[in-house]
Amino acid sequence: MRKALEGLSKRELLNLIKMFSKNWLTLDGLWFTLVEDKYGTNVALDLDLKMWERNASIEARRIKKDMGMEGGGIKGVLKAMQFMTWYPSMPHEYSMDGPNQAYIWVTHCRPQEGRIKSGKTEFPCKPMGQACFGILAKTIDPSVEVECVFSPPDHHPSDVWCKWKLTYKK
Repeated sequence: MRKALEGLSKRELLNLIKMFSKNWLTLDGLWFTLVEDKYGTNVALDLDLKMWERNASIEARRIKKDMGMEGGGIKGVLKAMQFMTWYPSMPHEYSMDGPNQAYIWVTHCRPQEGRIKSGKTEFPCKPMGQACFGILAKTIDPSVEVECVFSPPDHHPSDVWCKWKLTYKK
């Protein structure tokens, strides 16, 4: 595979990364749906939360080590987030609110939109987001805290699925 990758152009490599990211989200969604269909939503949510906690920890440690990222406050956490497996397929928008606070939000959530398209209801993903964002922040810079502004099952605007607040605590 190394030779095949070395022969790809930069554009092809970027497309490949995005495809791998979509595949990862598809795998997660299929797994969740199969568990949900067989054992119910509560069991699927419980297992999914455990998966996201473990995966976020592993990915954050790898990003910290392999990309040489540690510290950097909110900007460091936002940069590290761009290297998470799911990010190329579900990037976040963000705004800085001074040097010690930022907001991130998702306008297109592939998992939620896929559920709606297949006739399912939104699922309460807030604990998964808290695990993913919170563990990433704590691993990259423990001075950055993550708080949910809203996320399903919370009511949310039709054009934003979830919103999170990052605060740098010196």
